[in-house]
Amino acid sequence: MRVMCPLVLAGLWLPLAGCHEFMINMTVDSTAPVLKRASASFDAESDVALAREALPGNLKTIDGFLAVRPEQPDLLELTALAYVQYAFGFLEDDLEALPAGDSPRRRELVERCTDLYQRAYDIGLRQVALDRPEVRTIARSGKLEALAPALTKVGKDAVPGLNWAGLGLASAINLHRDDIELVAELPRAMALLQRAYELDPRYYNYNAALSLAVIYAAQGKAVGGDPDRARQLFDEVIRGTGGRYLMAKVLYARYYATVVQDRALFDRTLKEVLATPGSVWPEQRLANELAHRRAARYLAAAEDLF
Repeated sequence: MRVMCPLVLAGLWLPLAGCHEFMINMTVDSTAPVLKRASASFDAESDVALAREALPGNLKTIDGFLAVRPEQPDLLELTALAYVQYAFGFLEDDLEALPAGDSPRRRELVERCTDLYQRAYDIGLRQVALDRPEVRTIARSGKLEALAPALTKVGKDAVPGLNWAGLGLASAINLHRDDIELVAELPRAMALLQRAYELDPRYYNYNAALSLAVIYAAQGKAVGGDPDRARQLFDEVIRGTGGRYLMAKVLYARYYATVVQDRALFDRTLKEVLATPGSVWPEQRLANELAHRRAARYLAAAEDLF
C-alpha cells in the first residue's frame, strides 16, 4: 500500500483551498445582481407590517454576503440602502409617534437610528472608494475644503455610495441637532449629495435632490437655510416622479411649508397625499404607504407646527 507524503498532500490541499474560495466568491458575485433585482419586490410591498418584519432578515443576509465580498458594488449599494430604509421607514416612524419629551424609549430609538445611519455612511463611502479611495479618507477625517475638489474626480459608478453616505450622515445629524461637533459635519453630507445630484439626479427617485431639499428647508434663511432652493428641488422631485412619489410631497409639506409658515400649502398637500392611493405607483407602494402614515401624523400635529 502506497502512503502519500504529507508534503504532497499539503501541495494538493492548497489549490483545492484556493478553488473553494474562488467558488464562494463566484457564487456571491453571481448572486448579488439577483438580489439587487429582487429588491424591487420589497419596494412594491403593500403591507407595511410584513415589510417591517422582513427587512431585518433580508438586511443581515445581504450584510453576510458583503462580509464575504467586501468590495462587491451591488452588495455595498443594497446594504447601505437597507440600513437607511429600516432606520427612516420604521424606527424614525416609531420615534415620531412617541409623545413629546425625553424618555428611555426615545433615547433607545435615537441611538439605534444613529447607529444604522452611520453604518450606511460607512458602507456608502466604501462604495465610493471603489472609484476614488482618497474620497473616503477625506470624507471621514480630512479637511472639509479638500472634499469638494476630490469629489469632482468621482464618476457615475459611485452615485449609489454618494447618495447613501450623504443621506446617512445628514440623517444622523438631524437626530442630534444639539451636538455642535456633529452638526459641523453637515457640509460633508451636502457635498456628497450634491455630487450625486450632479452625476445622476434621477437615481432612486431623485434621492439626492430630495435629501438636499429637506436640508435646505430644515431651517429659515435667518439661520442659514435656503427655502427657495428647497422648493426648487422639491418641485423637481415631484415633477420627475409624476407626482406619484407621495413621500416627496409629505416631506415638502413637513419641511418647506412649515419653515415658510404656509398652513394652506401644508394642509392641501397632506390631504392630497391621503386622498391618493398608494397603488398610484406600484413599484414604490411601500414608500407611499409609509407616506400615508406620516401625512396623517403631521396633519394631526399641525397646531404644534404653526
